[in-house]
Amino acid sequence: MSKYYPVCLNLSGQKCVVVGGGEVAQRKVQTLLKTGARVWLISPDATAALRQWAKAGELYYVSREYCSGDLGGAFLAIGATDDEAINRRVAEDAKTSGILVNIVDVPKLCNFIVPSIVVRGDLQLSISTGGKSPALAKKIRKQLEQLYGPEYAEYIKLLGECRELVLPKIPDIKKRRQIFQELVDSDLIELIKQGNRDKIRQRVEEIIGFGVGIKMNAD
Repeated sequence: MSKYYPVCLNLSGQKCVVVGGGEVAQRKVQTLLKTGARVWLISPDATAALRQWAKAGELYYVSREYCSGDLGGAFLAIGATDDEAINRRVAEDAKTSGILVNIVDVPKLCNFIVPSIVVRGDLQLSISTGGKSPALAKKIRKQLEQLYGPEYAEYIKLLGECRELVLPKIPDIKKRRQIFQELVDSDLIELIKQGNRDKIRQRVEEIIGFGVGIKMNAD
């Protein structure tokens, strides 16, 4: 099997087609919607949640079997049906048109696979076994969820705000890198766990060398 090239895609505004209407398709659609993708769902049947999202205008639902041509204008396609023939047709149509395609649980029909992920705000940790052991990827994901708790969502947001403050005020690249490293090596994550907003601001100011107006989540 070929080695995979890890990449993060910007799907905002991109047409993404999901073929299938069951629980697996629902999970795929939900993840795509979170990225800001324009989702087309094609299936004669769909879960209650998928139908509700369609009714709310969050996705475009085509209530019929997949037909060649349904991938027109798509950037990405996902085949999530229990019909091997339909999944294979989706894969062939996508590859012919140069479209990224994933067929759930059939790596040989895909030109990309979806890793198991841990999401903490803008922090995303991806785990892949190249399709060889999804069970192992799931186990590692659970371990990472314990290691990197929900406080990391606020932590990454804080680091981003600090970066925006430092870049225009400190022109020296070496000094900026030093500051960014000190922020990461500091006890900020522990202070966030404690919920000590005043101490967080104090520590940030000590590191970057000037007063800040950090927007903490709890403010």
